[in-house]
Amino acid sequence: MLRSPKNQIRISKNFLLFEFQCPCCKRVLLDFRLLDMLEILRKRIGDKPVIINSGYRCPKYNEEVGGVPGSYHLYGMACDIRVPGMEPGKLIQYAHDVGFFGLGLYQTFCHLDIRHKYTSWEG
Repeated sequence: MLRSPKNQIRISKNFLLFEFQCPCCKRVLLDFRLLDMLEILRKRIGDKPVIINSGYRCPKYNEEVGGVPGSYHLYGMACDIRVPGMEPGKLIQYAHDVGFFGLGLYQTFCHLDIRHKYTSWEG
């Protein structure tokens, strides 16, 4: 009998739970406001696939990857994403228009989060 991978559960039209799980412990914490905004973003960019590079991070994994203390990843309120064929600079413009308040622009991906005060940076 074949077994499906852990957290292979559809949680919205375009996302599965495992996409947001911590790579080290496979746990997931996800604020559904983040998920709703990602669905809006996907629709805004023409329904292109949004790849989640990093979703929830447990404290141990956050420290291992050099995440900042208090990172929104720790609370299921952040994700690092990319869209194949779209420059991160263009993607971040769409994310801003959708209403993400935490916007980090990196060379190959964007950090998006749902904090309550607008903050942007480049990494």
